[in-house]
Amino acid sequence: MPRDGDTPASAEALRRRRHDCGGRLRFRICTNLWIRLILCALAAQLALALQTESARAHLSSDSYLHIDVDAQGRPSGQWDISLRDLDAAIGLAPDDGVITWGRLKARRDAIEAYAYDRLSIDGCALRPSDMRVDRHAGAAYAVLRFNAECQPTRAPRRLHYRLLFDLDPTHRGLLTLVTPAGEQSEVLSPDRADVDLDRVDDATSGSFLHFVGFGVSHILFGYDHLLFVAVLMIFAAFRRSENGWKPLDGFGESALQTLTILTAFTLAHGVTLSLSLFHFIDAPARFVEPAVAATIMGAAIDNLLPLLSIARWTIAFGFGLVHGLAFATALGPMRLSTSGLLYALAGFNGGVELGQIAVALLLMPLVFTARRKTLYVSFIAPALTVVAFLLALLWFVDRVEALR
Repeated sequence: MPRDGDTPASAEALRRRRHDCGGRLRFRICTNLWIRLILCALAAQLALALQTESARAHLSSDSYLHIDVDAQGRPSGQWDISLRDLDAAIGLAPDDGVITWGRLKARRDAIEAYAYDRLSIDGCALRPSDMRVDRHAGAAYAVLRFNAECQPTRAPRRLHYRLLFDLDPTHRGLLTLVTPAGEQSEVLSPDRADVDLDRVDDATSGSFLHFVGFGVSHILFGYDHLLFVAVLMIFAAFRRSENGWKPLDGFGESALQTLTILTAFTLAHGVTLSLSLFHFIDAPARFVEPAVAATIMGAAIDNLLPLLSIARWTIAFGFGLVHGLAFATALGPMRLSTSGLLYALAGFNGGVELGQIAVALLLMPLVFTARRKTLYVSFIAPALTVVAFLLALLWFVDRVEALR
């Protein structure tokens, strides 16, 4: 309330000062809340990666199912299932953790019983033929071959896939279906686990969106790729100067810089992914995986000590070339035709970009809000960077040890 003797002008000034003080207090409270949200959002990604089993690359669980249907409608197929997944489901490795061919053969009945209990075709009985071992992306897979004895029917034959969904909802079955009418590729998931074997959808419409979804899930559950993006996002609302990181003025400028970085990353891994899938280059996954961890370490070091005085999108592009070699392990074993591979590749790359943008939409407003706060610039951002570096270092050592 104005005091006696106060003029209307002084009373109005007092109200303005009180309003300004209240506004600044609310701003400080909101800003502190945003900083906490930044810390929680970025740290949650690190914690999620730390909690994953053995912290190795591409902990996503995939199997590769190839089915041929002849002119008489008789299916036969080959099913590649990771030994790691089978071990988690039925226990293959003894205490020493080593799965030998002898131990695998001894457990063949259990493997086939588990697998074929989770795969069926309407009106058909699946008959196992043989089992062998193959390697995809440096990981061992049990290769199950089978034929099908089917009863004559006019009803559509549908394939039903249920492998590992009860243990890991993120598991995906990558199906390649070849019939006299053509080829179809599908991504089998808990929401789409049944496929019509008598009708091949047009590849441009039937499978493209499924691979978009597969690309989104691959970036969101591919913890090393997601961590690399998170490290780049820590200073997404800054520019590098001779005196260190300086905050950008406008949100539009920050958003454009972020989009440029993510697009450069997508274009780069699209280049090496394409070259690898079409067999122009062949980089063993056991060497690619340590290199992916090294890219995270390099990006983290660049956050703290600018090793390369160049635009960050160029760093994202250069390191993205390495990540593309790792992405190739997801689609390579599907054995698609050239046209099918092109559609799968386009959808997968688009999904990866959408997944990255989703992460950016979550983190960008938080980082932008805190860009002028000393607490964020001097403590939170460096601390998160160091944690990311240490986690990538653990991955790197673990993967190098696996080479021996």
